Amino acid sequence: PAALFCTVDRRMGPPQWADLGMYLQNVMLLAVEAGLATCAQECWGMYPETVGDAIGIPPERMLFCGMAIGFEDTEEPANRLRSARAPEEEWLRIHR
Repeated sequence: PAALFCTVDRRMGPPQWADLGMYLQNVMLLAVEAGLATCAQECWGMYPETVGDAIGIPPERMLFCGMAIGFEDTEEPANRLRSARAPEEEWLRIHR
């Protein structure tokens, strides 16, 4: 198991946060391709001082999120949970 913490320059705003989200999605997809599981954890952003002190985040960087990376325990019941999805008619609109 490993942890990844992502930070962004404090001068950046929502457009760069979206860029970071897309970057993280690619990290997660590459991890799956390598046989690893991931879990993005935005809750770490609630503890910037604690995490910052532990790993040395400089003041000009904002803690965005954390991510757990490791091998999935397929025997753990929580890892077998699959949530229901709304049918696409409820959320998808295609305009031609």
